[in-house]
Amino acid sequence: MTGGISGTITQEGGLLLLSFGVGLLLMFSYDVLRIFRQIINHGTFSLSLEDVIYWLACSIVVFVMLYRENDGLLRWFVLAGIALGMLVENHFLSPYIVRLVSRVIKKLLFLVGKFLKFISGPMRVVARRGKKVCIFLKKQLKKIGKAIKIGVNKL
Repeated sequence: MTGGISGTITQEGGLLLLSFGVGLLLMFSYDVLRIFRQIINHGTFSLSLEDVIYWLACSIVVFVMLYRENDGLLRWFVLAGIALGMLVENHFLSPYIVRLVSRVIKKLLFLVGKFLKFISGPMRVVARRGKKVCIFLKKQLKKIGKAIKIGVNKL
């Protein structure tokens, strides 16, 4: 015995690390969905539909990973690696990521709203003045039209 690790063990260790990474990635993608839900209110139907789409996507990702890396063989340590990756991300990273990113996006949306309100203020004044100018011009055109009618009738 040479004391080295066999190729099979090395390959399975790599597969375990890959499955752990896939678990992290799947849970991070759910964090993106959580952030989206915190920013935009959803109804029950929307939440259910989003969850169904998420879990279908997860199953496809896991299937593709198993198919490419392990010839489609289902190994319990792979599922355990995925579950462990999801648990680690959910308990240690997710609370901070979701809270921080949600706050940043909400703050940016608030600032954009303030900016648009600031810009729309002068635009409302211009619109009101434009409306007054249109009303004035319409009255003047009516007067001119009446004068032309009177002039034409006198001929």
